Amino acid sequence: MSLWTRMRTFLSGPPAPANKPAAAPANAPLDPGRMSMGAMPAVHGADKLLQRAGGDPDTWVTTEEILIAIEGLRVEGREAHALRLGRRVLARRPQDARLILRLAQIAADRADDDVAMELLSPLHQQADASVDALMLFADLLERKSDRAGALAAYERVLARSIDFPRAKERVARLREEAMPTKRIDATLLADGALTRGRYRLLREAGRGGAGTVFLADDIRTERKIALKVYHARGRVDRERLLREASTAAALEHSGVVRILDVDEEIMAIAMEWLPCGSVKDILQSRDVSLERAFHILRSLVDALAYVHGEGIVHRDLKPSNVLLRADDSVVLTDFGLARRTGELPGGLAGEAGEGTLAYMAPEQRTRVAVATPADVHALGVTIREVLGQVSDAPPPALVDIATSCLRADPNARPTLRAIRDSLG
Repeated sequence: MSLWTRMRTFLSGPPAPANKPAAAPANAPLDPGRMSMGAMPAVHGADKLLQRAGGDPDTWVTTEEILIAIEGLRVEGREAHALRLGRRVLARRPQDARLILRLAQIAADRADDDVAMELLSPLHQQADASVDALMLFADLLERKSDRAGALAAYERVLARSIDFPRAKERVARLREEAMPTKRIDATLLADGALTRGRYRLLREAGRGGAGTVFLADDIRTERKIALKVYHARGRVDRERLLREASTAAALEHSGVVRILDVDEEIMAIAMEWLPCGSVKDILQSRDVSLERAFHILRSLVDALAYVHGEGIVHRDLKPSNVLLRADDSVVLTDFGLARRTGELPGGLAGEAGEGTLAYMAPEQRTRVAVATPADVHALGVTIREVLGQVSDAPPPALVDIATSCLRADPNARPTLRAIRDSLG
């Protein structure tokens, strides 16, 4: 009996047989790209499955079914509800490593790092913990500015898998940052000590893994700018700074952020100021009209098509890196991990596997030539997140093509032209 037949039987009929099916391998990934929204259980069905799995001692549901139900709720924009029900299920099966990891990933994606670390804490101490779980735990430690703990965690990943993507580069970077005078706290900029009188900082506008963005006055040109100041000041960060600035500066398009200046001495990039926020900001509410969502997504696909046409792969596409103009046209930013199509990741910045886990294509975690389908994968995740917040039901064809962007095989993902056509 197929998985979907079992799920439909479970959701609409009697409980599954008492005999427990064989558990899937602890490290076996769930490939959401193989699920269409039509195939996913309806939201009320996912609710029912998870509630029974978490509350009925006579019910047994496979991990695969639980993960699919959680994914169904997540795609509908109900991450908090999925996390709450998932943790109730986890209370009945505390050793389910795949469930722990997925719930921790969802919590981390919601910036609920305390919950994510609470979930991972018992898992990461196990000798047979998956390297994915160890890597996420290390990421969380670094996000909490526990760089010593993060370094130890990344080194543990390397001890398990010497070539594990991202770990080698991050170990090198954190070791370099630990050297005296290699790191700067962005708050030191507040009194102008490091801006050499060129910029007057007005307020912090955003903070990420690489640096902090300030709204600032450029005293020389008398205009407001966005000043991105890198946290660390080692070779790795200098290379990423120059890559980010030079790549974006070479792309002359309204859908790419304009670079105004670069200052290697203070490790900063001056960019055009975009006060309307990012796509991530509009995902905080569920009152986005379908018409507005389509307009934003069409603009996003057009901007990405231009970038790809210039031979560049962004490699860190996500809602927080998609800014908005007043007319809701998008502006791509943060090209620090960008590479030319066909280039083999390596060197210092842009090492294989760098990116944001929730948006990263499977092949981006390995040392393979850079290709545009990696951005298509991230675009698919972003489209699904936007559609999860619209006030009206999105067209099934668009949902299906967005889901097909997540296929494990890069060659099976749709083209940007096909995605653009589906948006009208």
